[in-house]
Amino acid sequence: MVQKMEKCLKVFDVIMIALSAAIMGIMTILIFAQVICRYFLKMPLAWSEEGARFLFIWMTFIAGYVGARKAQHISVELVQDLFPPKVKWGMQIVSNLIASGFFALVVFHCFVNWEKLAIQTSPALGLSMTMVYLGIMIGCIGIALCYLFNAIKLIAQKGGERV
Repeated sequence: MVQKMEKCLKVFDVIMIALSAAIMGIMTILIFAQVICRYFLKMPLAWSEEGARFLFIWMTFIAGYVGARKAQHISVELVQDLFPPKVKWGMQIVSNLIASGFFALVVFHCFVNWEKLAIQTSPALGLSMTMVYLGIMIGCIGIALCYLFNAIKLIAQKGGERV
């Protein structure tokens, strides 16, 4: 079961890495265009700054998933290292479940407020704010699944034998 989940997440990883890179590229182009138009042409673009800001939100959460999958998020292992392997194993499971629960809660609250967000539009682009929050939801769903998968992998290790 763990191998099947890993295979599915690897496909999702490729998609999220490509999406993160594409968003970064588009964001860079928008900011560059804004600088050129503002300082050289003396005609600033009203929409590019807002577009770059919304893309930055998307990139933050999409890249957050990539960081979680690569175990590159900040963690404090000093306390865990003070305990024997079985306790450390249990602490890792609990911390992964707490993180997964937190991100699932963020997704839940996005769903709860979806109707309110659908009414709001951005000033310059006229986009529904659901488009901005969709990036948050996609990233948080990915991060929650990642931490849940980490907890399942740890549980499959049977008592911290391979920690």
